[in-house]
Amino acid sequence: MYNPDPEQRKKTQRALAKAFPRTEEGFARLMHAQLYMGYIPLYIYYMRSSFNNYLPEPDDLKKPGGIENEIVEELVKCAVNECNRNVASVMTNTYHAKVLRLSDAEQLVTLTEDLDLGTLPKTIVPYEVARDAIIDSPDRIAVIDCVCRTMRGEKGCKPVDVCLLIGEPWVSWALDRDRYVNGRLITQDEALQILHDCHERGNVHAAFFKDALAGRLYSICNCCPCCCTALLSQNYLTAPMMCGSGFIAKIDYDKCVNCGLCEKHCNFLAIYRDGQNKVTVNEDLCRGCQACETFCKSDAIHLELVDPSVLAPLDVKALKAQQNA
Repeated sequence: MYNPDPEQRKKTQRALAKAFPRTEEGFARLMHAQLYMGYIPLYIYYMRSSFNNYLPEPDDLKKPGGIENEIVEELVKCAVNECNRNVASVMTNTYHAKVLRLSDAEQLVTLTEDLDLGTLPKTIVPYEVARDAIIDSPDRIAVIDCVCRTMRGEKGCKPVDVCLLIGEPWVSWALDRDRYVNGRLITQDEALQILHDCHERGNVHAAFFKDALAGRLYSICNCCPCCCTALLSQNYLTAPMMCGSGFIAKIDYDKCVNCGLCEKHCNFLAIYRDGQNKVTVNEDLCRGCQACETFCKSDAIHLELVDPSVLAPLDVKALKAQQNA
């Protein structure tokens, strides 16, 4: 656990403030950022609570306690309500993620210099807002407990320490102030190991963007469909929280043995059995997360690049090459 002195806390506060413009809107987003980063378990608890009862199997969620959470509870509710009002479409959504292949995620956690790709084109992140690929101090990486998993108590998936914060000021801010997610600094090699372990479990690597965090990429979460608030809202409320990796799953029926492992492990409910009891991919739902490919024992599934003029991968090397051309 990282415990800075008061001067360090002031420094991180100033660094966070500098990420936002000195405007009325910038100040509002700064306040929202402090509520989100400082009380993220409470924030996500209220996001999940807003649709928990609409799920096929609602959970008995664990609400964060303590006097600090009680003091800010109404403010956090207001921030969550503002966010929830915007999640219905890509035009208004302000809190969303880009699904990454393992190789895309690896590039983000092994950067050797600051990254500034500017505002990503809509062919990569199709939302109107919150799509800046800017990472300062990329070697500063922290892992925190996944609040989506911990709020489910014993039903939550294990392990819980699977969410990666990347760069400043997000890492220092979270470590300085969040007492509830067991954040710790890790090396890039450790981050790679977490990605690989989660990949083997079939988790979704997702680069998250949020308007209240200066519209920037700030984390890579490794999401499961039973716990992840974003995945659950996407799958059962059709809220567009996660855009595709730029790839789509294709089945080679000459190799397929119809075992159903791909259907079982699909994170987006995109693989189903058709009228002939044959596993089939719903390409409108598939986000190219690689889970089905990972678990297919007959090598019958591969990811195929979709039309990059419609949806392209977040491939840092390719994007930097284009930027420097």
